[in-house]
Amino acid sequence: MLSAALAPTPLFLDGVEAPRNFNPAPAPFALVVQELFLRLEAVCAANKAPFGSVGEKKSHVIAQFVHTWRTHFGSDIYPAARLVLPHRDPRRYHVQDGALTRLVVRLLRLQKGLADHDLVAHWRRDHHHKARLAGRRERRGTGDFPLLVLRLVQRRRDPAHPVASSVSVADVNAALDAAAGLRQATEQAAALAPLVARMTVAEVRVFFGILLQQPMLSFYERSFFDAWHADAYALAQVCGDLATVLWALADPRRRFSAAQLCVQPMHQFVPQALHKLTVSYAELCRKMAQPLVREGRDPGLVRMYDAQRLQGRFLIEEKIDGDRMLMHMAGGRFRWHTRRRRDYTPVYGETTHGGSLAPHLGGAFADNVHSVVLDGEMVAWSSARQCVLPFGSLRSAAVHEALKQRAAVDVYAGNDSWPMYIVFDIVHLNGRDLTRLPLFYRKSVLLAVVREVPRRLEVLRWIKAAGPADIEANMRRIVCANNEGIMVKSLLLKYRVHSRDLTWIKVKPEYLESFGENLDLVVIGKTGRVKTAYFCGLRDDAHGGTHKLFCAVANGFSAAVYRHIESALGPFWQDHAACPPPPDVVQFGAKKPAFWVHPAHLVVLEIKARSVDSAAGSSYAAGSTLHNLWCRAVRDDKSYDECLSLQDYHELRRRHSRDPGKPQRVNRDRRLDHADSIYQKYAVAGPPPPLPAANRSELFAGLVLVVATDSHDPATGVAVPAADTRRVAASHGADVWLDVRPDDLRVLSVLLVGEVATPRVRRWIADGFDVLRPRWVHECVRRGRLVPLEPQYVFCANSAAFQRALGARVDVFGDSYTEGGVSSSGFLAYLAGLPVDSPLSAGQSEFEDRQSEFEPEAEPIADAPALFRGASFYVVPAPGLAGSAEQARIQRRIERFAGRVAPGPVGCGYIVMPQSLVDSGSAQQAQNEVRAQIARSFGEHSRLAYIVAERFLRASIDAGELADPALFGLDG
Repeated sequence: MLSAALAPTPLFLDGVEAPRNFNPAPAPFALVVQELFLRLEAVCAANKAPFGSVGEKKSHVIAQFVHTWRTHFGSDIYPAARLVLPHRDPRRYHVQDGALTRLVVRLLRLQKGLADHDLVAHWRRDHHHKARLAGRRERRGTGDFPLLVLRLVQRRRDPAHPVASSVSVADVNAALDAAAGLRQATEQAAALAPLVARMTVAEVRVFFGILLQQPMLSFYERSFFDAWHADAYALAQVCGDLATVLWALADPRRRFSAAQLCVQPMHQFVPQALHKLTVSYAELCRKMAQPLVREGRDPGLVRMYDAQRLQGRFLIEEKIDGDRMLMHMAGGRFRWHTRRRRDYTPVYGETTHGGSLAPHLGGAFADNVHSVVLDGEMVAWSSARQCVLPFGSLRSAAVHEALKQRAAVDVYAGNDSWPMYIVFDIVHLNGRDLTRLPLFYRKSVLLAVVREVPRRLEVLRWIKAAGPADIEANMRRIVCANNEGIMVKSLLLKYRVHSRDLTWIKVKPEYLESFGENLDLVVIGKTGRVKTAYFCGLRDDAHGGTHKLFCAVANGFSAAVYRHIESALGPFWQDHAACPPPPDVVQFGAKKPAFWVHPAHLVVLEIKARSVDSAAGSSYAAGSTLHNLWCRAVRDDKSYDECLSLQDYHELRRRHSRDPGKPQRVNRDRRLDHADSIYQKYAVAGPPPPLPAANRSELFAGLVLVVATDSHDPATGVAVPAADTRRVAASHGADVWLDVRPDDLRVLSVLLVGEVATPRVRRWIADGFDVLRPRWVHECVRRGRLVPLEPQYVFCANSAAFQRALGARVDVFGDSYTEGGVSSSGFLAYLAGLPVDSPLSAGQSEFEDRQSEFEPEAEPIADAPALFRGASFYVVPAPGLAGSAEQARIQRRIERFAGRVAPGPVGCGYIVMPQSLVDSGSAQQAQNEVRAQIARSFGEHSRLAYIVAERFLRASIDAGELADPALFGLDG
């Protein structure tokens, strides 16, 4: 089979030429604007007929435009496609951000100091000015910069002498070609000004969208390709050259086979992407080790599968910390591009006579290899340190200069480090597509055709694995070597271009101190950018309840969520520059918003983040912030007191640090937690699934319950979802409704359950309903009988008679006259839930006051803060008496600030390297020994400790909070 794969095959994309249109007249730009973009904007639900949906109508508009082009001009639609799909056009205009505003200022000759000048200069910030500028129908596009330019141009033109359209598609392309070759805004303005002056205002708006290379068709890009040719979209997935795709498919009657619509050498494509770990190791192994389906398979593949004994096996290889890079070689010529189709050929070399890598690859392939496409990672090899470096260390100014000048020179000449290409897959060989063949076969082909060039081009090693033990063993090796992680792949995996597959999974070790909680935060400000970032704060109960800036989140918002937030806060935003907030209400730190809002106008966001950045310094008033964060939901069910406080946040970090056995969290699809409307959450949910028969009864028979909110177990504090409460009630005989049914006669006797004042619960209370707490349902099940109602089980009692009846069942302390004592496990929670007129203590709890009596070895000095409380440290011992004294000194410092000193490196949060080891050059060896010790006990649920220099302690003490450990590592 391998010899057959090596036989060269001609490629149908080789030598594709542009067809000639039969109409020599230039196509008007108005055709693109009026017959395509304006008609697409006009489509709405009201005029979608006779089509079933808006999407179908828009696809029809696109198909009509393509048909018009074919009918009136011919088979070369590429000039128009460059304008319709500008993000696929290779031209780059360098007009983002500041350069864009300078260009518009010069084009429109806006004088500095005028309102229009400031409007353009601050277009990302001044959202509200843009909202007033736009008309009612266009208000939803207030972040649309082309719309802003349209309005400004329209106001500067004489309405008595409107500009008639006189611009052709060729004129627009010529002007854009000229702009792409210029760098200065003055030169670009001079090249574009004559064209803009001849455009209508609608054409101006479309033109600036093209200049910004926006995806003009958005979700309907595929409709354009399908309208041109039935195979166009499939070919566009494996060929990044728009001209080649459209020219090769100029004849709609000519169809291509699946063998032709595949990866082609020298044509860019988006490689297969990975998935993150979302299941346990055991479940992952089960999915990866699926057996080969032999029916209909090539006998040669089956024999190879059996000969390699791959039944029940999967593949593990190291995840390389580099740049994903695709290498094409055909006829001695090379092409290099990233997964985002960025061309790096000028850097690495087009032939063996130039570049920083290609000259070393003259003998890197078997003699009968004529064309090949490889997938791998580009890394940096250090000859001085004899190891692989993060590839970002090589992204110097020389690389960017080489890309800019298109100079095929070795930009790394004279350095002690250079690029090394590590190959892990092969997708094309000698004109034959390999993507539809299983991974084990592609690996065999890869070994047969690639001749390794040490430290220049190497094949990534892999192992065959059979179960979770193999994953854990390789994770221990990764931890010991301080590498990024591993890749787990199915040996039957086909290569899927431009997509992801669940049989290609990334597994990375998780650090102990990484933050994984969901935080409920109050919105206190925003920046009025096109992509709005909301500022969220933490309530500082120790300083009068002032809210301190904690983070700014810009990801995870849908258009519906934006509208929901703005509808709630729109009237209350205040300009921060004109009217800053009082410091006793909101404190921001060095990072200021464009607008602020009083926290009393409660909008709560549920924020998820990957890690905490403690090195934020004075930028955030809270002293730290979050990294890689996004909004998971708007929590309308959260009250002011339920939002996270600054003290709660510090306690979360302490608890997270002191739990080294906490399982590694897997990544869930957060889209599952977003409900577009209340009907998806409450009406579409359906009846809750019942519990097993052993846990069922008729305890609530005849009762009708509506459970509206989540709750917390009073004994453990663990959150109990509303769905669990519904399931328990239904399994014990209750008729569970998802909402009140006014047309049902039983509505007068329904029991409403909830303990959070959500809008729905507040509506019930306003309508006169009494609301019970979910605790009553669970307490009845625990006791096996209906428990009489008492104040602790009632969230709101509207009826005065009901309130008197409740009060008659308990004494002045809230102790029940009718019910016996609670269980010992719930006694503390029972006492905490009793109504008390005043708190027992305004300071620390008695537990904290007495803690030092039980932990004398960790007693903090009286005037020292509990900076390291909840965190555990291991101090690496240094040799000799001086080393022992140094270790004892560091340990005393940790204990002085309430930290815990661990006897070994396994399970702690931080591993401290004494300065004497760093100064003597022994730190690297000591670090390797510690990593090896950790690796020996590393398992599926293990979490790593940060290895930091001793100065980490000093930096944390000086800052008064835990510093970012990533800044004090020994590898930097």
